[in-house]
Amino acid sequence: MVAVVAIYGIAWLSDTYFVAYKGEMMTAMKDIVNAYPWAIAFVLFAVSVLINTQGGVVLAIMPLAYDLGIPWYVLLGVLPSVYGYFFIPNYPSDIATVNFDRSGTTVIGKYLLNHSFMIPGLISVTVSTIIGYLLANLVY
Repeated sequence: MVAVVAIYGIAWLSDTYFVAYKGEMMTAMKDIVNAYPWAIAFVLFAVSVLINTQGGVVLAIMPLAYDLGIPWYVLLGVLPSVYGYFFIPNYPSDIATVNFDRSGTTVIGKYLLNHSFMIPGLISVTVSTIIGYLLANLVY
């Protein structure tokens, strides 16, 4: 129950934040995403790292992306980029995995961004986002 409240709380907080600063964010991103619509994937990933929930990212950023005029098929193609909460190892499943691993191979390294989930996570998100984007553009 605590996890449910925490996740909904983060989503609610992020929605409140993004609604309050929607104008500033649109101004900052408008030129870049108009020239390169796929660049919204970086925004989705960065917000996901910060708020730790894919649903919250979609709720907060997708309306902003629609308002910026990014085509729906581009947004559909880059949707895998909302999975960024592995980047900082603070998610309960990451911490539990480190604690359950008796072999000692799943670790959080000496530095914050040096952990067992970094390389597989970055590879999977990057590859799936690129493939999704290419398929969406191919089909549309």
